[in-house]
Amino acid sequence: MSVILESSENGTYTITLNRPDKKNSMNSELLVHLHKSLQKADNSGAQVIVVRGSGKAFCAGGDLIEFKESKDPGSRIDTMAGVLHESIKLIRGTSAVVIAVLEGVAVGAGIGLSLACDLSIATKNTIMNMGYRRIGLTPDGGGSILLSRLAGAKRFNEFYLLSRNINMTEAKELGLVNFVVEEDTLDGKLTDLIKEIKTLPMETIKYFKDLVNASLFSGLDNHLDKERFYVSELAGKPLFKERLTEFFSRR
Repeated sequence: MSVILESSENGTYTITLNRPDKKNSMNSELLVHLHKSLQKADNSGAQVIVVRGSGKAFCAGGDLIEFKESKDPGSRIDTMAGVLHESIKLIRGTSAVVIAVLEGVAVGAGIGLSLACDLSIATKNTIMNMGYRRIGLTPDGGGSILLSRLAGAKRFNEFYLLSRNINMTEAKELGLVNFVVEEDTLDGKLTDLIKEIKTLPMETIKYFKDLVNASLFSGLDNHLDKERFYVSELAGKPLFKERLTEFFSRR
């Protein structure tokens, strides 16, 4: 089974994370193929790129089982974060409008992936959670720059330090998602949104995103490098293995 599904129709390129039994958690294979798919979508000249998950879940973050089974989790996470960060930069740099479709959960790096997108649609029952502190890690995937700049420092501190759930009412109020809909109207809303986007001139998008990046996310590349350094350093310590063991024992 392919960990990424792709389809292209009428200028819309859809990328679906496809590990439904793992709530689309990010293992090494998925991250590599996600980046390749985003490159293909960008090179195709698509006007809209949709990123979503299969099995009524968006993304449960990093694959903790892969971390736990790795002989060198610090090195493994360093490599995985590097690939993920290239995808984040590509989403911010592409001239396509990128839409995240959120269902079920967006946890850890799943939050960073969703926030990097230009627009987000979520079902009412979707939950976000930073998650990292539960296993003794700092954020990656741009989470510590994207979420802090969108929600503000105090709210970001709260979400990371307390590792509490963010429901979609709160997420919409904070500007973390644009549209919150019932599950059975999700695909219809997505179709309508894509149609509306394409009714307006598309040649502005590249320049518009450059302005947004300069205004809101200046220093993103350097910040991603720092996230990668910290998360891999913490993952390389013996205490990280203990945290993972404790986490799995509570499940």
